[in-house]
Amino acid sequence: MSAPASLPFEIHRSAQRGELQKVVKWLRKGGQTDAFCATTAAEGQPTTATLLHPAAGRGHLEMVRELLKRGASVNLPDSLGGTALMGAAIYGHLSIVLVLLQHSANPDLQSNKGGTALMEAAHNRHDEACEACVQALLRAKANTNLQDIDGITALMTAAHKGHEACVKALLRAKAN
Repeated sequence: MSAPASLPFEIHRSAQRGELQKVVKWLRKGGQTDAFCATTAAEGQPTTATLLHPAAGRGHLEMVRELLKRGASVNLPDSLGGTALMGAAIYGHLSIVLVLLQHSANPDLQSNKGGTALMEAAHNRHDEACEACVQALLRAKANTNLQDIDGITALMTAAHKGHEACVKALLRAKAN
């Protein structure tokens, strides 16, 4: 098995900043949508990620659409097990959550620590964004009872964060 293609850090940063023309230019020169770049996660951990991860997490809808159109793997995790859907969900980027789900993103994939997109949405700092993303993930049949490595569920997270609307939505969905 060959090593994954390398994504230059400069192009990864362009995806973070939403610089669509720079990313498309690199892709036209033969760059691969699923190439990995060594970078650092929000928590300061070293990781590797593709172009779709920062584009989704930073809310760059047109970039996400372009990458998916060019064949980006919607469920490809970063080296910490995080997916583009998880990144969009934690930051409340509903339009991106919806586009990723339309492209068959799996809401039940779990990160290395057991987190899911639903748990990330329930963790969001903004109640309205939390509720909208939770609702979209529930419509996509996200499993409400998955647990992370500490036994925490999306419902527990929403309750701990004080997201009343998310708690109600999860309870209506029969979360334990």
